[in-house]
Amino acid sequence: MLLFLVGIFNILNFLYHLIMARIMPVEDFGMLKRVFAFLYIGAIFMESIQTVVVKYASNYKQNNGKLKSIFLRTNKEIIPTAIIVAVVFLILSIFLSPLFNIAYSLLFATSIFIIFSIFVPIARGILQGQQRFLALGLSMLGEAFLKIGVSFILVYIGLGVLGAVWGVVISLVLSLGISMIFINKVLSSKTENAPLEGIRSYSKPVFLITSALILFINIDILIAGNIFSDFDAGVYAIASTIALIIFIAVQPINKVLFPITAVDSANNRPSRNNFVRAMFLVAIICFGALIIIFFFTEQIIYLISGKMLPEARIPAILLSCGTTLLSLSSTILYYKLSLGRTRYYLWSMLFLLIEVVLLTLMSTTLVNYALGFLISNAIFFIGSLVLLKK
Repeated sequence: MLLFLVGIFNILNFLYHLIMARIMPVEDFGMLKRVFAFLYIGAIFMESIQTVVVKYASNYKQNNGKLKSIFLRTNKEIIPTAIIVAVVFLILSIFLSPLFNIAYSLLFATSIFIIFSIFVPIARGILQGQQRFLALGLSMLGEAFLKIGVSFILVYIGLGVLGAVWGVVISLVLSLGISMIFINKVLSSKTENAPLEGIRSYSKPVFLITSALILFINIDILIAGNIFSDFDAGVYAIASTIALIIFIAVQPINKVLFPITAVDSANNRPSRNNFVRAMFLVAIICFGALIIIFFFTEQIIYLISGKMLPEARIPAILLSCGTTLLSLSSTILYYKLSLGRTRYYLWSMLFLLIEVVLLTLMSTTLVNYALGFLISNAIFFIGSLVLLKK
């Protein structure tokens, strides 16, 4: 059920990008993609917090009182974090705005998104930990439909990139209310103490590994906006959007794999078969998508942008190959996190540094730049395989 609903959610997210690419000039879409690279900073908090909540909520999925304790304690813990992160981001945006050629008003809207992205995953994490996949999926679908509708209206009335970004912010805020409705029984229960031993030590590797995965697929967009012309950065953004389809398509598998494996691990049941099945499904999806992208690249580019952009063809193929490797790496790393095996997690940030260096050194052309993305993801994948054995 969750695979199906999250699959629809991801299709709707892709539809959002497709609509924005269609109704915006190439240069504006390139700017929107750069803003999204910062919006995904919020996604780092969403994914890492949700991953931690799922890990602990899985232990008490039948006990609403203890789940309420997790909800209240987690919210209380992250309020200072949300305020600090938002203030720091707003200060940094003074320098980030000219560096990446992004209006400060867009980064201000991003700071609002980051604040709410810290709170939304707590409710969703409880739903996922309870394995209430229908409620979780409906919560996400509500956000996706709202994002498309609100953003389209705001862009249509002339707000441009700013309207597209505020559409994302408004939809996230409203989706928080939807998630709260679904956990009403938990919130109305009598609070029972839920031991959360090791939650701080577990949170650190989750945050860093999630950061590495999300930044790996977004940092290239930011660097491209700084290195290339507005038009070339827009072309690269369209090629990157094609590759992003692959990464988005496999995430439902990771969302199902994690709570199931976490429960098996907590009950000392073998979970290797879960991982093998997940990797098999991810591989099929990735290689199927690669075949379609390879043979129909130009048609897909036109479908997304409404324009003939031959300069995007080779970068789209290279980026898709790199994203395939990143998708496989993500399944490996989430499997390790579900087992609580978090040793050597700092190595994930080293791979991110390697990507930044390679992208910078290979930025002479869009093709070379995309090749740098592919090589860095190949290194990350090899590193993930090595870490799997640790």
